[in-house]
Amino acid sequence: MNLYEQLKNQLTPKHVTERYGTSIHRGDMICCPFHDDKTPSMKLYDDHFYCFGCQASGDIFDFYGRLNGLDFKETLEQLAEEAGVT
Repeated sequence: MNLYEQLKNQLTPKHVTERYGTSIHRGDMICCPFHDDKTPSMKLYDDHFYCFGCQASGDIFDFYGRLNGLDFKETLEQLAEEAGVT
């Protein structure tokens, strides 16, 4: 199993979000970090996220990379380091 698959199997958008101290509301909804959001409009699913306000969507790699301004390789490396996966 490669690093991408390991992280994909180990982490969910909810795990990544919790690391940043974001409040997760009922129904796994959060305020979207990608636009000015006053009420939770982003839904965290087991394998992806979707914002009903700005239509941002993707998996853990999309979320983490976009949140931190990283390309895919940097995202993979940083997530692996944070998760303790080598």
